[in-house]
Amino acid sequence: MQTPNSIVKSAVPALTRRQFSALALALGLAPWPGRLPAEAELSGLPAEVAGVRIPTSAIAVRAVRLARRSCPEFLFNHCMRTYIFGALALQKQRLAYDSDEAFVAAALHDLGLMPAYASSSQSFEVDGADAAEKFARDVGWRAAQADVVWHGVALHDVRLAITRRAGPEALLVALGAGSDVDGVDLDTEVEQKQFAEVIAAFPRLQFKQRFTALLIDHCKRKPLSQRGTWLEGLCREQVPHAFNETVEQDIAAAPFAE
Repeated sequence: MQTPNSIVKSAVPALTRRQFSALALALGLAPWPGRLPAEAELSGLPAEVAGVRIPTSAIAVRAVRLARRSCPEFLFNHCMRTYIFGALALQKQRLAYDSDEAFVAAALHDLGLMPAYASSSQSFEVDGADAAEKFARDVGWRAAQADVVWHGVALHDVRLAITRRAGPEALLVALGAGSDVDGVDLDTEVEQKQFAEVIAAFPRLQFKQRFTALLIDHCKRKPLSQRGTWLEGLCREQVPHAFNETVEQDIAAAPFAE
């Protein structure tokens, strides 16, 4: 008995594997048994790291391509580790999440640190969120899905009381990014092994030094953009003269008599 896939394959023997995969996707057919879709193979990512499956949808692969094209390698690896560390954290908390939405948000969560995506005054988290939302809409996701991605990027500054309200995808990005930047306590040998596997799959490449330099450069370009965020302290250190107003002064300057 022929399967739908085998019927299509026999009907179009001249198609390349990539052309066949595109046709099968258009017809709603499954990929070849036992093989990743051709688009996923092009991403160059491992299928699984530390027990976490890497999404292989066409949209996930496009997000990988955008992240690779836009970010230096050390930052791209950080984005991939963010997804895996976040997924492990949510597994531990027994929280379900949409893997594609979470992966797109994690893959693109630091775009705002790149000058090409920077606005004149917004924080890098919001600039990255706007870029990631645009990507999601451009690839055909619904407004609700794009909104999940926006919140996943905008709220990754580890204000967890707020981030938890935004949903598990946003929490995944925040916990994953926080784990990779600040570290976490590894309670078991299994967790230690998982973290070692993540680092082996996506090496840090002098992350501490290079990420710090990237943040300093951002603060020097837009110091006031990070007021009220986790980066405000660093920006104040780098550009102290930019912070010449206090909260008390702002209140006193309000156009009211009392």
